[in-house]
Amino acid sequence: MNSKNLQYKAEDWVTDEWAEIMQIDQKEAIISGIKESRLRSIGKAVCTLPSEGNFHRLITKIFNARVESISSGKHIDWGTAEALAMASLIQDGFKVRISGQDVERGTFSHRHAHVFYQDRNGYYIPIDNIVP
Repeated sequence: MNSKNLQYKAEDWVTDEWAEIMQIDQKEAIISGIKESRLRSIGKAVCTLPSEGNFHRLITKIFNARVESISSGKHIDWGTAEALAMASLIQDGFKVRISGQDVERGTFSHRHAHVFYQDRNGYYIPIDNIVP
């Protein structure tokens, strides 16, 4: 019966390590945003499929929707946001490593780090457009 009335305070569960993290000095915060113009440029580079080569119709549809969302600034989905974030980090000189199941194609078809050609062997890597 006590379980119905028993209440815990979150502070009772905080470890010393967690307390240190919670006490971060706000002066140390890094501004991580980027200008909208740069974001749009990155988006165009990683969301536009090359005109040569044939890609699956659903992939083409997804990438066209990404280009539209970048242009309008609306309805940016998880895969597009992830591509923008990774591309901006790579462009700034950071190494980005993605791990996990189905990294190339993307679990539930959201990532598309590699886009496979339908008319020949091989694939296209959109993020390769970020750095020369």
